[in-house]
Amino acid sequence: MAPQEEPHLQAYLYILKKRRRAIFVFFVTVILLGFLYTMSEAVLYRAPVKVLIEPDNPNVVDFKEVMAIDTSSSDYYQTQYQMLASHGLVDQLIEEENLKEDAYLQKLRKSGLRGFLSKLSFLPSMFDKFVVDPLLSDVFIRNMLQINPVRNSRLVEVSVLHPDAKRSAAIANALAELYIERNLRDRYAISTQATELISTQLVELKEKVSKAESQLQDYKERHALVRIPSIREKNQFLQDAKLELVKIQAEEAKLAQRYLPKHPKRIHIRSQIEGLAQKIEEEEQKIMSTSRAAIEYSELEREAESSRKIYEALLSRLEETQSQAQTQASNILIVDKAREPLRPYSPRPFLNFFISLILGLSGGIVLAFFLEYFDSTIKIPEDIQKALGLDFLGIIPKGNRVKKGPAQGYLYVLPEEHQPIAESFRALRTSLLFRLRHVQGNRIILLSSANPNEGKSTVALNLAAAFQQNNLRVLLMDADLRKPSLHKYFNAPVAGGVTEILDGKLSLQDAIRQQPPEIGFDFLSSGEVSPRPAEVLGSATMKSFLKEMQQHYDIIILDSSPYLAVADVVILSEFVDSLVIVARYQQTEKRHLKDLRQRFKLSNHTHLGVVINHVTVRQKDYYYHQYYYYGYGNVTRKR
Repeated sequence: MAPQEEPHLQAYLYILKKRRRAIFVFFVTVILLGFLYTMSEAVLYRAPVKVLIEPDNPNVVDFKEVMAIDTSSSDYYQTQYQMLASHGLVDQLIEEENLKEDAYLQKLRKSGLRGFLSKLSFLPSMFDKFVVDPLLSDVFIRNMLQINPVRNSRLVEVSVLHPDAKRSAAIANALAELYIERNLRDRYAISTQATELISTQLVELKEKVSKAESQLQDYKERHALVRIPSIREKNQFLQDAKLELVKIQAEEAKLAQRYLPKHPKRIHIRSQIEGLAQKIEEEEQKIMSTSRAAIEYSELEREAESSRKIYEALLSRLEETQSQAQTQASNILIVDKAREPLRPYSPRPFLNFFISLILGLSGGIVLAFFLEYFDSTIKIPEDIQKALGLDFLGIIPKGNRVKKGPAQGYLYVLPEEHQPIAESFRALRTSLLFRLRHVQGNRIILLSSANPNEGKSTVALNLAAAFQQNNLRVLLMDADLRKPSLHKYFNAPVAGGVTEILDGKLSLQDAIRQQPPEIGFDFLSSGEVSPRPAEVLGSATMKSFLKEMQQHYDIIILDSSPYLAVADVVILSEFVDSLVIVARYQQTEKRHLKDLRQRFKLSNHTHLGVVINHVTVRQKDYYYHQYYYYGYGNVTRKR
């Protein structure tokens, strides 16, 4: 397989030039819609007030890891933005600024689809609950309020849209002041609630501290404790006695090596050991009794001390909270108050025009390629060669009728004419002769098209003239026995043609019409319309007739019916050397040419090709630049 060529830039330019009308219409439509939208949009002013929100925790209690607010996170600022647009704050603003009587706000409330449906009297009553007017606060938040955080800062711009510039600034300032006032009120409420909570806890703690101290004093009096030793305090007597006991036991061990158990020395030292051990035991019992009292006393003392410290801490916090509530400061400040704007915020005519310009141009280009993608008609030679796999013979440009010329002005191939359309027919003649070079002697060429009115008869007429100018004997025969048209070019009657010859009613010499010198080839009409044209064209008589004509002419050109409508072309294709399909530029669809080979099942020696007719060739057209050389001969020779 040959490598697929990438689309050339000029191919895209060709599409844009071809669809320039659609692009222009779309562009103008978008510009007009943008203009109408700008003219219909209400004139609104925007007055922003700049507010600084500092991070500041309430700090009511010291348990910050549990109760403190992390104001460094984005959630804190998002919460503040939502509070600015809260219904409670906006309701208070509407009440204080008397926005219930504001004409613009009431207009917004009544506008929209909901307002339109509420005015329809024919709607059932069950829909009334669904078309009720929205809340004023909802309308204000949705249509008039704008909250825009300033990037990389703690500032936020609060704006209000309104047709009155002065009113817009006043409402924005009032909203910011209400927001600060509400923040202070909320902070004061938190401090008040904390004060009440701490006061309640202080009463309970005071009773608890008094009770703990009373229990501690009662315990000391009940156990007659003057001094309470610490449980960690070491007993020096006990330590010295244990050390002395170890020494005497060592000395006893030495005596045991020298004396018997009943020796006086051993009896004496054993009595010392027993006496010292008894004293140690008595001292340990005394220490155990004292330690138990110390532990119980320490527990009571610790409980009393803990209650006293908590009481003192809450008492100190109560004093701080009361002081903070009296000297409360807000962490929200107004940096710049809203001022009366000098020019409207909306509409923006220059921005709307620029957007319309971009959308119109880009949308028009997209529309051009969209139309081209869904355009399945024949436009370029690649449509035939690559997409359909058919042989491309050439193009026939669009031409105007020749004034006072033969064949009612549709014969362009005249000896003295070198117009582009005439040269295109000569190029088609050369292309057919090259492809039929394997055919010896006379050649029969059949012309057809997919649909009517695609110019096959005009192509057949001029192709016959082109072959005649090559010094060949040419016969042009109208093989369309259903709806003939070639006889109109020669102002000849349709009767006296093929059907009469095949029926034996007329001789060949009488039927063939000799044409004047400026035409030069012979013409045979179709004859009277036959009731069974397919049977006539496929008969053995027709085959014999064509063989006889080959003895008198070098080239025989048959103009037949459209092949999609009837089967006449399939029948005649068995008798010809070449089948030429005429496809009209931007009219014939590709699907009509897709199954040509399968439809006709031509033999290997029969040539099948397609010619594009009625092409609009313009200067700098990418696909047809190879045909510009015809313009060099665009001069009529002097007679």
